[in-house]
Amino acid sequence: MGRKLVKFLRKKNYIVLSDSIKKKNKLKTTKNLFNFFLKEISKKKPDVIINLVALTNVDKCEDNKKLAEKTNAYFSMDLVKAINSYPKKIHLIHISTDQVYNGKGSHKESSTKPINFYGLSKLRGEIFAQKTFSTILRTNFIGKGKNKKKINLSDWIVNSVVQNKRIDVFKNILFSPLHTSTLVKLIEKVIKMRTKGIFNLSSKTKISKADFAIKLCKELKLSLKNINKVNYNYKNLLAKRPLDMSLNVTKFEKIFNTKLPKVTKEIKKLAKEYL
Repeated sequence: MGRKLVKFLRKKNYIVLSDSIKKKNKLKTTKNLFNFFLKEISKKKPDVIINLVALTNVDKCEDNKKLAEKTNAYFSMDLVKAINSYPKKIHLIHISTDQVYNGKGSHKESSTKPINFYGLSKLRGEIFAQKTFSTILRTNFIGKGKNKKKINLSDWIVNSVVQNKRIDVFKNILFSPLHTSTLVKLIEKVIKMRTKGIFNLSSKTKISKADFAIKLCKELKLSLKNINKVNYNYKNLLAKRPLDMSLNVTKFEKIFNTKLPKVTKEIKKLAKEYL
């Protein structure tokens, strides 16, 4: 998503400076993040900082809580300290997750209740982000991946079906994702309006992971014979997953004067990436 966002904003004539936590980068190897951030901010003088850094592997977060805390929470803490130490006002856009919720959706912004450490660490990151002028976006996005080492949900579904592999997809886990092409446009809207607050940002409608797989394959005219709809059971996984991650987007639509799409429209956009 970061690559797509940078590409989109540059096409819109924004001056975009990016960094990542990949190997050999300063951001990965530096021990004092606060000093690093303050130095970079003083040198580059940004108007807006978009924080996309996260450890998103749910089981890895459960297994390595220290790393999850460092990446999803303390990274945000040091970034915010640096922003607040700089004399110029900077707008922070902090990308969070729908996994800060649990229970029956569609969830409103006030009803957080994470049930795994990934969600908890991201929620802690939000608390730090609120200590400066920030817009926090709780979202879930879909898009064709470009990293062969990190296969996302749609890549796994399409690759498995094409290779004639049988897959189990959950019929009792619900979500309401946006396609990355939609999300980057909405982030630009946030950049322009610079409204402080916490907002759910997703499709207006929800879908199960199983129906998502079926609809995607139908759009691509792929066989459905190897798609097996099952109920999620956390006993075979390290971390629990919330069953309903659908979001109430009324607040975002009202404040940013926009209508968010249905999930079926976003799946059609996703399918076009694989054609």
